[in-house]
Amino acid sequence: MQRRTLACPVLRAGPLRRARRRSAAALVVAALAAPAPALAQGAAAPPVERAELKEGDGRPPSVGTELFSAGVDLEIAGRTLSYSDLLSENLRTYSVLGAFMPSVRGELYPLARSALPVLRDLGVALSYARAVGLDSTGTGGASLSTSWSRLHAGLKGRFHPAGQRGPVLSATGGLCWIDFDVEPTDDPSRDAASVSYVTLRLGLDGRVPVGPVALEAGAGYQAPLSTGALASYFREPSAGGVDLRLAVAVPFAPGLEARAGASYTRFFYDFDSEPGDPYVAGGALDQLFGVHLGVAYHGY
Repeated sequence: MQRRTLACPVLRAGPLRRARRRSAAALVVAALAAPAPALAQGAAAPPVERAELKEGDGRPPSVGTELFSAGVDLEIAGRTLSYSDLLSENLRTYSVLGAFMPSVRGELYPLARSALPVLRDLGVALSYARAVGLDSTGTGGASLSTSWSRLHAGLKGRFHPAGQRGPVLSATGGLCWIDFDVEPTDDPSRDAASVSYVTLRLGLDGRVPVGPVALEAGAGYQAPLSTGALASYFREPSAGGVDLRLAVAVPFAPGLEARAGASYTRFFYDFDSEPGDPYVAGGALDQLFGVHLGVAYHGY
């Protein structure tokens, strides 16, 4: 009897098994390598989300962190000029009430997106106002054309003592121009009412959130660099100025708020007049004031 031996395809199975082993090894390596980026991505994602929630907190940005702001106000303004220790009869007091004075204002913080708090809270501020339809009454009731304008330009720095949702304090420094010009006449007592102030102003402002509204207050000192015609009538004049303001802001739409407030500016003079001078007075008080309504937009 002949025995037959079945040959197994050993040589053919070897490469196949090695291929399968290689394929399995590749799958294991891929499985081990794949979770690493996913885990890294998953670990990195939550802090970003938490940071966004912490920064936004589901609420709109607060005033005091904006990139820019712009506003329009309608002001009803007035002015009074009076003298102290007046010994001559050729000077008259002056007053005007109810002057309609529209104004515009704006602030820009160009580095508001900076990571450095000192830089993102430094900005520039600009405001301008001009009276409309203003006249003065001259001798005999004659109407005198009168102009009244106000310009302020300066630097402003913001400070958040209790975080971005709390009060905002601001320090400002800049120049102010206040021009009040009455049409010239032959009456010096009328012409003395014309002033042209150029002042260096330093001020502090604050804004405090109170529920859905915000209260604002500010004060400043103005050092006159020029005063115009009034001081030229007296011997060795000296002058100084202060200003105050109050306002309330009520948000009514994203980035928009209605505003109402009042302002007061006071310039005080001291004259070294002597008997025999053409104009004799111990000093003068020039007061400018107004109430306003307006709207402001804050861009983030």
